[in-house]
Amino acid sequence: MFNGGAKNRTRSSLLLLLCVALCGATVVAKTRANLTATIYFTNNTPENVEQFPVELFTRNRKKLVAQTRPNAKHRIMFSELAQREYLLKVSWPDRCVLWYRIDLTTKSEFNGRIIMDVDCAHANGKIQDLPEK
Repeated sequence: MFNGGAKNRTRSSLLLLLCVALCGATVVAKTRANLTATIYFTNNTPENVEQFPVELFTRNRKKLVAQTRPNAKHRIMFSELAQREYLLKVSWPDRCVLWYRIDLTTKSEFNGRIIMDVDCAHANGKIQDLPEK
């Protein structure tokens, strides 16, 4: 009778451990976010948009979190991000740099719109909020 009790306690402990692990994985999955954005041009889209460096930084610009380049449809994507605030840097080489503030603290999906013009006169170097689509 005593040995059967030990087996049941071992099984119960293993089941409890499994439940805790599964619940923990679910919580981690819910605290991740995805960021997508499309680059639009107001006029004369350059041929080399796929070469534009796009970098994601912590909100104080001290740490580079991720980097990518736009795809053929001028879209960028960062996935599995921690839900926090970020700065997105979009560089048009030898032209301008656009900075966007993104708050992912309350969202798990963000789909933004980056507007560029030929002269980059509207926001070169200024930090602005990334507008959603």
